[in-house]
Amino acid sequence: MSPQRFLWGSGTSAYQTEGAWNQDGKGPSIWDSFTHSVTEKLDRMTANVASDSYNRWEEDVKALEYLSVRSYSFSLSWPRLFPDGNARGQPNSAAVEHYSRLIEKLLEKKIQPIVTLHHWDLPQVLQERYGGWKNDTLVGLFEDYAAFCFHTFGSRVRYWLTMHNPFLMAVQGYGTGVHAPGEKGGPAGSLIVAHNLIRAHAKAWHTYNNHFRSTQMGKVSIVLGSHWVEPQRGQTTAVNVGLCQQSIEAVLGWFANPIFGNGDYPVSLKDKHGALLPTFTPEEKLWVQKTADFFALSFGPNNLRLGRNLVHYGQTVTPDLRRLLGWIKLEYGDPSVLVAEGGWFSEARVGREDTVAIYLMKSFINQVLRAIKFDGVQVFGYSAWSLVDGFEWNYDYTIRRGLFYVDFSQQDRTRTPKTSAQYYRQVVADNGFPSEETSREFTGHFPCEFHWGIADSTLQVR
Repeated sequence: MSPQRFLWGSGTSAYQTEGAWNQDGKGPSIWDSFTHSVTEKLDRMTANVASDSYNRWEEDVKALEYLSVRSYSFSLSWPRLFPDGNARGQPNSAAVEHYSRLIEKLLEKKIQPIVTLHHWDLPQVLQERYGGWKNDTLVGLFEDYAAFCFHTFGSRVRYWLTMHNPFLMAVQGYGTGVHAPGEKGGPAGSLIVAHNLIRAHAKAWHTYNNHFRSTQMGKVSIVLGSHWVEPQRGQTTAVNVGLCQQSIEAVLGWFANPIFGNGDYPVSLKDKHGALLPTFTPEEKLWVQKTADFFALSFGPNNLRLGRNLVHYGQTVTPDLRRLLGWIKLEYGDPSVLVAEGGWFSEARVGREDTVAIYLMKSFINQVLRAIKFDGVQVFGYSAWSLVDGFEWNYDYTIRRGLFYVDFSQQDRTRTPKTSAQYYRQVVADNGFPSEETSREFTGHFPCEFHWGIADSTLQVR
C-alpha cells in the first residue's frame, strides 16, 4: 500500500497529443518545423493532428475519471500561448481560455493539475532568431514566460514543473540532432544548452519564490530523467562502482547536482569535459542551488536507451527504479519525490491487449512502493505515462505509450481503455497493490523484443 493521499496520476505533453498545430492562432514550434522538414525527405509522420487533445480535451478528462486518478500532468504549449515567443506581449487569448477551461474542469473533478511550462516545443521563431537554447537570451525569455503562466494560472495550480527532461533536450536536440531542432553540435553544443536550461529553470523558480509563492502557496520543480547502472555479478570492484556512479552523474547529476546539490557540476563531469564545460560563478552557484521544492523524476525508455552508451565492461543498465530512488535519497538529502513519468512502450501492432505493459507497470509501481516502505524514500506521487497514445518523437507512431488506445486513422480519435488502463484503475482503487499481491515475490525477465539491450536485467517484483 502507498501512503494515504498519494498522488496517483497520468500525464501527457502538449506536442505529443494536442495536434491543432496551426489552429486558433498557434505559432509553429521547433518540432513542427523539424517534423515537417524531415517528413518531406523521409516520408515520416507529423503531429499536426496527433491525438487531437486540443479539441478533444474533455475526452481526456473522461479518461482520467475512468482511472480515478488524483492528478494529471500536462504541459503548456509556449508557441500556442505566445506565437512570437515573447511573453511580454499579448498572449493568444484562445490558448489562455483553452488551458483555463482544462484546469477548471480538472479541479471540478477533484483532479490536481501538475503543469509543465516547457516540454520540448520551443517556439520556432526563437530558434530562428537566437539559435534556440544555445543562446542565453532564452534564459530571460523563459523567465518572462514562466512569470506569465504563474500569474495567469497559478492561483489554480499547486504543482509546477519548469521543464521536462532537459538532458534529452540538450543531448538529442543540440548534440546528436535526433530530436528537434536537429542540431549536431556534439558535446560542446549540449553542454552550453544544458547550462542555459539550468539557469532558465533557476530564474523561473526564483520568480515564483519572490513574487507568487506567498499568495499561491504552490511548489515548483524540474523533471530530470535518468537510467540506472550497476556492476554485473562478480564485477563489484571499487573501480567499477565508481564508474557506475560517474555514469549516473553524467546524466542525472549533470542537472541535479547544481539544483539539488552544491550548485555546481559533478567533479567527474568537470574531469571528463574540461574547458568545454561552462562554469557557474560563485554567485551563480548560490543562486542555482536549492531551486526546487521537490525532486521530479522521469524513468522510462528514452533515458534507459541512452544509458547503454555510458556503460563500461562489467556493468549493466537495468530498469531498477527502486535503486535509483534510493540513490537520489542518499545523494540529495532525502527530498520528497514525484515520479513525474513512469512507464515503458509497446510496438504499435500490440493494440489494446497489452500484457507486457501491465507487467512492466506492475514492476515499476512495485519498485516505488518498496522504496517507500523499505527504504524510506519520500515518494508522494506517480504519473503513469502516458494517458493516451500520441506522437512518440523520433519514433512517431511506431510505438505507443498510452493507457488509452487511439486509432490515428480515424478522424474522431476515440480513446479506448487498454488492458493496462483497466489494471492501473485497479491499482489506484487499491491505493497500491492489495495485500495478497504484495505477499508473493517472484523473479522475472523482460521479453527481449520490448526493450533495448537490457533483456538480461533481472527484476525483483512483488
